[in-house]
Amino acid sequence: MFDALLRMQLGPIVERLAEMEAQLEDLYRRAESFCRIGICQQVDAASNTCIVSHGDLLTPAIGFFNPSAGAQTETRIPSVGEQCLLLNYGGGEGAAQSVALFGLNSSLFPPVSSVASLTRRRHQDGTQSDYDDASHTFNWTNGPTVFSGSREQVEAKVGAATLQMSAKHITLQLGAVGVLLDAGGVHLSGPLVDHQGRVISTA
Repeated sequence: MFDALLRMQLGPIVERLAEMEAQLEDLYRRAESFCRIGICQQVDAASNTCIVSHGDLLTPAIGFFNPSAGAQTETRIPSVGEQCLLLNYGGGEGAAQSVALFGLNSSLFPPVSSVASLTRRRHQDGTQSDYDDASHTFNWTNGPTVFSGSREQVEAKVGAATLQMSAKHITLQLGAVGVLLDAGGVHLSGPLVDHQGRVISTA
């Protein structure tokens, strides 16, 4: 009789504990799905969406973060194979309520700078810009330029154009042709210098 009375009194508490256990399991499951590492598999630049793989699963087309998206806007389309942090803000099993935060380096896309004072951006054609806080120097170098379509169908590559600016000088160089501006004046180098079509110096 005492056991029956005890079970009757504890019954609601046991049921409530079972409900709380189920709720905790659901919260744990949602927490595990909230944040995952993913890899970009497809990109649709027109709609600013991408499809991301995480484990054996694929997301539907989802949005991705940009550096800024307000009055000042900057768009950067991710690359296929780029690693990201997949944020499932809906917390459910599916990934329809997810966004991708790109910018995680990987073996496919390693860092382009290992110097703390150097901020560098490199584009897929090889063009690169960087600024070094320690030396107060800005550098810009374009990727190789390819010319084609001649009768011989010859492709020729020319040297990259480079621009360097510091507190003491500005240098612009394209192959053998260059301009240097410093406290001493303007210095030109190259096989030919002209002014409005008139040759004023030759090498």
